[in-house]
Amino acid sequence: MTLSVCLLTRNEEKNIARALRSVRGVADQVIVADTGSSDRTVPIAIELGAEICHVAWQDDFAAGRDTALARARSDWILWLNPDEELLATSESEVRACLGRQEAFGYYVIVHELVEADQPHNYSETTQLRLFRRRPQLRSQGRLHPSFVPPLEELAEHEGKRLYVTEIRLQRHAYLSQLTEAKLRWAARLLELELRDRPGQLHYLIQYGRTLLLLNDPTAHVVLAEAVEQLLPLRSAPAAPLPEVQRLLEYELTVSPEQSRSRLTREEACNLAQRWFPYSPAMLWRIGEYYFQRNDFRRAAEFLERLDECRRTGVYDRSESFDPAILGELVVLNLGVCYTRLSQLDKAERCFLSLLENPTFRDRAAQNLALVQSMRGQSTNMN
Repeated sequence: MTLSVCLLTRNEEKNIARALRSVRGVADQVIVADTGSSDRTVPIAIELGAEICHVAWQDDFAAGRDTALARARSDWILWLNPDEELLATSESEVRACLGRQEAFGYYVIVHELVEADQPHNYSETTQLRLFRRRPQLRSQGRLHPSFVPPLEELAEHEGKRLYVTEIRLQRHAYLSQLTEAKLRWAARLLELELRDRPGQLHYLIQYGRTLLLLNDPTAHVVLAEAVEQLLPLRSAPAAPLPEVQRLLEYELTVSPEQSRSRLTREEACNLAQRWFPYSPAMLWRIGEYYFQRNDFRRAAEFLERLDECRRTGVYDRSESFDPAILGELVVLNLGVCYTRLSQLDKAERCFLSLLENPTFRDRAAQNLALVQSMRGQSTNMN
């Protein structure tokens, strides 16, 4: 089985060499569809053996992706963003996946890095990036396009399946460096997409959240429109889209003065529990919801689930999240909940485990002193 790796680029001279070198060991063909780079992106790609096709950029990622896919000649396609790399440990896994007759495509794990100098600080998402080449595949969507027909539908038609694999990509976009210019650019594409095809729930959520990051009050109107699509589905056993996590997170954090939504915070909390029981972002927000209401027992229950996700690595990877909530931060907050519940042994274990951590050491020591003080008061009362 052969593999074509496809990329869509523009002014990526800082990233393109890393991306292309990472797939040398697995790619039979590399296609770089360039949308008008004015830097050395194209010469670097040519030096590294890529085939170049030039795309007239029309504010449409779907059209750009389709141009690249049309040049592919292999049995399989791996879609790679220019700011990503295939981790070397995944090469053998890629080869194994290409040989499975029953597979139509694979979700790969993407490491979303937060800081350039912190390679171990990332969240993980699963994305459908490796799939069989089919001439009828077309893309739709100006930003983050989807396939029409969906890959799930094509797989079922051929009697094949989609699988989650251990193939790992590392993305060097750095969540901490998201600029206002990038956000405004994304907001413009999302606005155009919703003008072309109004009412798409996942694009409404993306657009609303982008406006939130820009501190644009229109965000609350857009997200209220998205909620209106959700209201008739509240009794459904599963969420209509993974992106609904973003909408529920908004509902659990927005102030009553800003919200234009008809969904109550309690309803959002209940939906989050039912639809996304293993989502780190949802578990964190649900725990926060109960903590703010002084229901420390319930808060501890959801933080314990989150801590289990942290320890086992088993959790919902459909949406990205702040990786800090799968670190020692959850241990600190769990310790605070145990303290409020007078479960002092559990609280003490949490704080003791953080004393060697430079980020949380001071707060852990302060809380540990409080626990010891509470022990002393209890002893004196007895």
